This record gives sequence, structure tokens and C-alpha cells, in this order.
Amino acid sequence: MKAILDRVFIKPDEVKKNIIIREDDNDTKSGMVVCVGENVKSVKSGDHVIYFKWDDLPAVDGLVVVRENSLLGVLDGK
Repeated sequence: MKAILDRVFIKPDEVKKNIIIREDDNDTKSGMVVCVGENVKSVKSGDHVIYFKWDDLPAVDGLVVVRENSLLGVLDGK
């Protein structure tokens, strides 16, 4: 698979099922960058990132795709 333009393909982190969602649950998700488009400058494949959960679109094989400007940050130590 090859991302284009400013798109970033992400493998979302596993979310535990059957948990109680707290009232203070945030609107972010995290995952590992699989591939990036040629216009992406802030992340690379293998980075562990945080992104706004309402901006992801389902792709193939459990991956999601977001635009680079939907990324909120890169997690250290992952």
C-alpha cells in the first residue's frame, strides 16, 4: 500500500472491549504509522502517534487513514 499527498495510514492501538467508558473519556486515539504520503513532513513510518478520533476513515486490513493535520503528536518511548 502507498499513501498519497498528505495522508497517513495508521494501525490503531488495541482497545480493550467490555470496559466502562468514563465521563471524562477524551476524543483521541493512538496508533503506529504504517506509511505516509509524499507531502507528509512531521511523521514517518514506525512513529507512534495520537490523532483526533473523529478524523479517521477505515481503510484495509484494520488500518485507518487520516490527513497529516489530524495528527496531534508523536508519543515518545513507544
